[in-house]
Amino acid sequence: MTFDTHDFEIEEILFEEGELLVLSLGFASADDPLDILHIACGRTRSGAEPPLLEDRLYLERTDQDLACDGHAVRALIGHSDHVELVLTEEGATALGLAARTRFRFTRQPSLAADALRLLAAMAAAGQSQVAVRKAVSPSAT
Repeated sequence: MTFDTHDFEIEEILFEEGELLVLSLGFASADDPLDILHIACGRTRSGAEPPLLEDRLYLERTDQDLACDGHAVRALIGHSDHVELVLTEEGATALGLAARTRFRFTRQPSLAADALRLLAAMAAAGQSQVAVRKAVSPSAT
């Protein structure tokens, strides 16, 4: 399977850390110079069956017409220099993004720490698609 890949430069991030964990990545796209991707989930899982909305990972762009839940997310991985989002075909269509999209911190590296912290909290909240991979520093010899 081949993936369409697209890169965006993160211009700003916003976040909330209440009962809901929300990470918003602000970027400029071809369609909108003030585009945004909101990523949200509950801080803890309820254990309810069927799962409550807060138990699921939820992604939304500028409005609810461009949204999907965690079933459409193959992986959401935080790296030291970017966030990588890998979507199913349905997820890519729903969000209007490429199947593999990287949101880079090249111009704003200071934003990475907060973004990675929020992604780590989402992974700890039981979102199996979410992971954080930190760069390994070479050991001094």
